[in-house]
Amino acid sequence: MINLIITQFFRRRHLTWAMSIVLVLLGAWSWTQMTVEAYPDLGDVTVQVTTQVNGLAAEEIEQQITTPLERALNNTPGLASIRSSSTFGLSLITMTFKGGTEDYFVRQRVTERIAQVSLPAGVQPGLDPVAGPAGEIFRYTLESDSKNLMELSEIQRWKVIPALRQVAGVVDVTNFGGFTKEFQLELDPARMQQHGLVLGDVVTAINNNSANGGGGRIARGEQSYIVRGIGMIHSLDDLGSVVVAQSNGSPVLVRDLGRLQYGHQERGGILGKDLNPDTIEGIVLMLKYENPSVVLEGVHKKVADLQKQLDPMDVKIVPYIDRDDLVKLTVEKVTRTVLEG
Repeated sequence: MINLIITQFFRRRHLTWAMSIVLVLLGAWSWTQMTVEAYPDLGDVTVQVTTQVNGLAAEEIEQQITTPLERALNNTPGLASIRSSSTFGLSLITMTFKGGTEDYFVRQRVTERIAQVSLPAGVQPGLDPVAGPAGEIFRYTLESDSKNLMELSEIQRWKVIPALRQVAGVVDVTNFGGFTKEFQLELDPARMQQHGLVLGDVVTAINNNSANGGGGRIARGEQSYIVRGIGMIHSLDDLGSVVVAQSNGSPVLVRDLGRLQYGHQERGGILGKDLNPDTIEGIVLMLKYENPSVVLEGVHKKVADLQKQLDPMDVKIVPYIDRDDLVKLTVEKVTRTVLEG
């Protein structure tokens, strides 16, 4: 049979040339359509348990959070090693599992064991995103000639990050730098003493008056009206109008006790880039086992769409680390080496 095929190709050489041309064209088309993974993720299956508690020292973090969590997580199926770190306000536990373990299986087991641990009130541990050691595929900064860092932070949190998280294959977008906006009240001790109030009275009044409530319905013939209670604080004026107490038949408002202003949370660090000593950046993390070439294509499209929306605001998304550049250089180098060989 093989001899017959070889004989026919020798007699009809045009068939050989035709098949060769078809194979070359098919190979060239396959080369353009092939998704290339220049740097596959070969890291172990790991899970990080992160717990943030403001105000606790490293010793209290270790005693009240890290040690109870470690004891509960020690017998997780497939666990190879576990290590922890306790610092001011932060507990970090890193768990490494044996090869062949499925990521979501171990994360479910870890979540079940965390739920069984008795921790201080208000403490809620969380798991890291499902990203490998090489999960950082794209970094960018927000730059503007007219916006300050507070305004850029608001754009980052409410426009850029939510949009990038919609890209298929992106597991998370981490923010670094900038400010976290907050309402601030600087109380005047003399005014509080004048009205016989303490700090707890002000805090309780603000907490009790910053919520929306749902009611029932009022029927009006074939129609009905929904009853709602609107009390959520949205501005400094809303915060200043909160009633704290009464004095001689007149309400004592928050604005009567001090000065209201916009501010930001205490910063834990500052990000600098090039000649800019204080800027803001975002880090795009890829879902583990995804192909970065495909994910980056979606990221680039989303960044282009975002840039059109931010242009009227005088804000620019400036990439400074892009895995796509590294992948292209690697593929070009390998292609050249193969062709030369």
